[in-house]
Amino acid sequence: MKVSRFIALAAAAALTAGVMSGCSKKDDSSASGEDSGTQNKPEQTAYYSGEHKDTGWEWGNVEIVGGGFVPNIVYNPTEEGLVYARTDIGGAYKLDKETNRWKCITDFVGGEDWNLMGIESIATDPVEPNRVYLAAGTYTNSAGAMLVSDDYGENWYKTDVEFAMGGNEVCRGSGERLQVDPNDNSILYFGSRKDGLWRSKDYGQSWEEVTSFPSKGGYVEDGFSAGLTFVAFDKSSSEQGEATKTIFVGAARNEGNYLFRSDDAGETWTEIENPAAEGAKGDTQKLRPVQGEVSSDGFLYTTWSYRIGPNNATIGAVQKYDIANNTWKEITPTVKFSNGYSGISVNPSDPKNIVCTTLCLWAIVDNVFVSYDGGETWSGFWDPDTKEENYNLDISASEWLDWHGEAKLGWWMTGVAINPFDPDEIMYGTGATIFGTDNLTKIKSEPVNLSVRAMGIEETAIFDFVSPKQTEDGKAPDLYSIMGDIYGFRHDDATVAPKEHYGDFAATDIDCAANDYNIVARATKETYFSVVYSTDAGATWHDINQLPEGVDKKSGGQVRLSCDGKILMWQSGTPGATAYTTTDWGKTWTACEGLPAGCTIESDKVNPLKFYGMYDGVFYMSEDGGKTFNKVADFLITSVDYQAAPNHEGDLWLSVGSGGVYLLDTATGSIGPVTKDIQDCDALGLGAPETEGGYDTLFMIGEANEEGHGVYISTDKGATWTRINDDTQQWGNVNPKISGDPKTFGRCYISTNGRGIIMGNKK
Repeated sequence: MKVSRFIALAAAAALTAGVMSGCSKKDDSSASGEDSGTQNKPEQTAYYSGEHKDTGWEWGNVEIVGGGFVPNIVYNPTEEGLVYARTDIGGAYKLDKETNRWKCITDFVGGEDWNLMGIESIATDPVEPNRVYLAAGTYTNSAGAMLVSDDYGENWYKTDVEFAMGGNEVCRGSGERLQVDPNDNSILYFGSRKDGLWRSKDYGQSWEEVTSFPSKGGYVEDGFSAGLTFVAFDKSSSEQGEATKTIFVGAARNEGNYLFRSDDAGETWTEIENPAAEGAKGDTQKLRPVQGEVSSDGFLYTTWSYRIGPNNATIGAVQKYDIANNTWKEITPTVKFSNGYSGISVNPSDPKNIVCTTLCLWAIVDNVFVSYDGGETWSGFWDPDTKEENYNLDISASEWLDWHGEAKLGWWMTGVAINPFDPDEIMYGTGATIFGTDNLTKIKSEPVNLSVRAMGIEETAIFDFVSPKQTEDGKAPDLYSIMGDIYGFRHDDATVAPKEHYGDFAATDIDCAANDYNIVARATKETYFSVVYSTDAGATWHDINQLPEGVDKKSGGQVRLSCDGKILMWQSGTPGATAYTTTDWGKTWTACEGLPAGCTIESDKVNPLKFYGMYDGVFYMSEDGGKTFNKVADFLITSVDYQAAPNHEGDLWLSVGSGGVYLLDTATGSIGPVTKDIQDCDALGLGAPETEGGYDTLFMIGEANEEGHGVYISTDKGATWTRINDDTQQWGNVNPKISGDPKTFGRCYISTNGRGIIMGNKK
């Protein structure tokens, strides 16, 4: 949403002037001595603080469980049960100790700051566990920021920084790039993608470049800079309260050595000679460091890969560096296959307990390896020699994970973490979920029991959805949806993860017959005939028989069904294409006479013979099933989104941005604003009326009554509006799509790019 303010959930007194500032001054001094980070700070920026307001609505998600890439999970080493996860486009999460569900801790991010929903790195403070830090930025070509919390992510401060983050760019599985000094937790380091190594000496309030650090990286993969891939501290090199002396930083370079070491708290740096690697076939320049962690007994454990990934990591290794003797030992679990290595985790309570993950074993399946002797021997979730499985996988929490015919251990497995308080528990992220186990230490004697651990995480990019009206059998689903990566679902119950998705292709549009939920159609650019349909509520799908002669195939576009499902109208996505209708699923097509090419189309939700089209602000209507169209209204504003009322024939509701909301009565051709109190309308949706037989409820993403940009409801045909969310509920990159549920008063659905489908319900 278009709210640029960052909010905290506690009182404004928590925001002191010293916290809300960034710094551009560069520094090559050591971390000891006078704190030069407090000098020459730029002008402070004002932020907003406010408590959560009870608007009478409860907000959550349509339950899918996961659905997107989770690059890493981070346990706090000193507070039991404190765990965070970062996603590439959907923000950061904290695990609720009581419910064992994840809670998004970045929903306060508004639309103008959508770039901050991609999390490059996350750091939890080992000294004061209440402190947590996010390196927030989806793409390096947009402004990132450091988000700082001192109360477990309930309140946040924002520090603008000079360096950029790429939470959704190539190499996002490396890290962690952001780390808190375990001996002096006022100090943090961040290894950037393009701008070198940076340090904060005041709990993340200000940042300075460590100009003594000798490299900015320079390696580019698929057009994206990898930069400095991880920071790791040897806690034993200093006493508590003093800056840690020995620090390691991985650098993705084009030549030379790839690891750097400081033994004087970052004042000077030396190169560590690259290790030899059997997996690299003797050429150490092929591999670059991905992740690294220091064990309490004096070793730096690192993963290496040719191409950092998460794709095409075809060669890799795991290396163990003896800090005291400056020597390497390769401990790669297996080189039988062409794969990289990415995730690495060292048990703080048992330094010889190591876990790592393979990367890009697509043709087989990626693996998790466990060692209890410092990497001398390994046990895998499946055996590389016999390929025998040594795990049981429970996907009952999200059964759709068997979408390719069987559930897999995962892919894009870039991050794995051992619970420092329970060596039986690990969690690792995949391209679609989090898996975890509670019996890891039994791996040599019995199968590892794996289950879905992503409950509460919702990280899908939503394209469209439709909520059908209830029918006599009372079995209409809550929602049909289409989305990126996992294509889409039928939700019989929006609070329960569906058992299966439909179709291995991405759709551009979806519609359901308003009075027959069984009939659904999707437009797509990925199937030969551009349109698919279902007559059994999405259980099975069929290609349209054929397309109209001369129309481009795989052109996507828009699709609308008559309210009884007997007529399908399709507007190709090809520029200049004419709209067509069919009554026999594409055996024959009829061109829509009188309708300009390239129209935005709609169907009436009460009369099965009425269809609508709009082009360049002119509205057209058909009363013969889409065969012929006549002009019904000429609107002065050309950029208009519109939709038909669910229960009132001929009413079209128009969303016109800063122009507000209009109602078009197609029976008379009259068109006019519903109120002057709307300052902006990004999206409009309709749902069940407040009382039986009343007018449909309107939902809006926009601003009314000068109450700020948010979600609004109207139960009187738009005459008055009430805001039903607050600034703690903004969900980052919200798409201009909202819909009410015609079956349930007060329920609405909101589309996002990364936070799934947001659902609001009246309490």
